[in-house]
Amino acid sequence: MSFIVVMAELAPKEGAEDKIIPLAEALVEETLKEEGNIDYKFLKSVKDGTFMFVEQWESVEALSKHMASPHFQLFSKESADLAKGMGIKVLGAEEVNLYE
Repeated sequence: MSFIVVMAELAPKEGAEDKIIPLAEALVEETLKEEGNIDYKFLKSVKDGTFMFVEQWESVEALSKHMASPHFQLFSKESADLAKGMGIKVLGAEEVNLYE
């Protein structure tokens, strides 16, 4: 099975963590309902406090629809002033069966 993996890092400005978390919670809740979403996690690095979204999508089309969705657009708009920066990696991946 092939799919799309997205790893997005968001570095919050000082004091902005508590504002980003509820925005991310709403984004995750709505995203998990989307057609084509396999998994969507919001994590916090124990090393430096950076937030991470780790996502799996069935296709580029499903990811594109997500990025155009009202909940993604709202998160992007509302979190823009709360972040020092954001980095995104999008990878095509194929599952490896280790037990064949």
